[in-house]
Amino acid sequence: MAALQQNDIILKSIPYTFKDHSLLDSRAFIGGKWTPATSGATFPVYGKVTPRPDYGNFESLTQLPADPEDGKVAFHVANNSRDEVQQAIEAGQKAFLEYKKFTHRRRRTLLRAWTDIVRANREDLAAICTLELGKPITESYTTVNYGLSFLDWFQGEIERLYGDTIPAAKADNRIFTVREPQGVVAAITPWNLPIAMALRKVGAAIAAGCTVVLKPAPETPMCAIAVAKLFERVEGYPAGTLNVVLGDAASSPAIGEEMCHNPLVRHLSFTGSTAVGKYLNGECGKSLKKTSMELGGNAPFIVFEDADLQKAVDGLIASKFRSSGQTCVCANRVFVHSSVIKEFAEKLQATQEKTFVYGSVWDPKVNFGPLYSQRGVDKIAKHVEDAVSKGAQLVSGGAIKKELGPYLYPPTILVTGENSPSKANKTPMLFMIEETFGPVAPLIPFDTEDEVLSLANTFQSGLASYFYN
Repeated sequence: MAALQQNDIILKSIPYTFKDHSLLDSRAFIGGKWTPATSGATFPVYGKVTPRPDYGNFESLTQLPADPEDGKVAFHVANNSRDEVQQAIEAGQKAFLEYKKFTHRRRRTLLRAWTDIVRANREDLAAICTLELGKPITESYTTVNYGLSFLDWFQGEIERLYGDTIPAAKADNRIFTVREPQGVVAAITPWNLPIAMALRKVGAAIAAGCTVVLKPAPETPMCAIAVAKLFERVEGYPAGTLNVVLGDAASSPAIGEEMCHNPLVRHLSFTGSTAVGKYLNGECGKSLKKTSMELGGNAPFIVFEDADLQKAVDGLIASKFRSSGQTCVCANRVFVHSSVIKEFAEKLQATQEKTFVYGSVWDPKVNFGPLYSQRGVDKIAKHVEDAVSKGAQLVSGGAIKKELGPYLYPPTILVTGENSPSKANKTPMLFMIEETFGPVAPLIPFDTEDEVLSLANTFQSGLASYFYN
């Protein structure tokens, strides 16, 4: 098949020209072959903040007004059935029977080749991430580099997959252990770091000698497709070592069930919401299938009274507002000692106002982008409204920047004040018990170390914690 051209796939014009148009595809990758869904079914993917070509000439992309068609369909991709997922798993199993015999050094050589190919195509990968997700282009580069750091690390670990010699109960016996690849790994990746998470899960599995069936989030399938396109270029992997299946929100549960219940899948790796993770883990538990789960967080960020407040502010800017607050390790609850909370809020607002640049996400100077969907906007608005209704003071933000598109929710600062969740007999604000997953920094006063440690560990939390003293 002739190389696909940009406009054959992308339905919107963007201010970027792909160096390698073949990375743009709409098909699944099963058993080493690119194939549309057997039924012909597709589902739409919506591009974010893509300037229209008829805006005229602007000195800077920062001056471009938001696309009034932002959120419209950017392309369509295959919508796979459960039967096709089963085929992908079977292809992975067939490849595994060959790939598991590869020596550690041979696996390392192949992984190095893939890493080099990914690195050579980082600009196009970043552009696809920006198109699908609306990440500022500089942030998309960071995401790609983050993924590359995993591949670099896995290369070094491959030849250190040693076994052990263990003393046995009987004096003249020894127990020898070796590490063997498990088999087919089903990997389900999230939308917020689509390149990095695909590289991390696939890289770890193939480094260990396993094969993979990758299911990307419905919001960012093109990132996974591009990753597989580059994997295909490495000479030496058996066909079916990496497979990519695609599905929209409606078909994803059936795909997940097949991955959980198919006996050929020996390990399921999932990054996403706690609710979905619980379900997948429960289904895998029925057959004692191994799992790796990275689920939602509710990270506390604690600032004690003797902290360097500017350093704490800079740390909060980095941990709270990167990716517009859409990572599972973002600070979610910011506890600040009551004696410095006013000064901290003032410094945070001043630093925030001079830190973030808004505009077209294709402009390298822009460092703050839109949320991934209306659903994300609605959840954040609900959290802010709930906090204000319970006495929180809105210091900054708190409303969509309409001139920058329907999904640009600006950095928002709240101070809970005397009606704080840290005070007795108060109904917890939603951000205390739910992950906001957006650019809202609620400042919560505390008075003692015991008090704040109790609050930090009160509700469901995980993945990260931060403190400054």
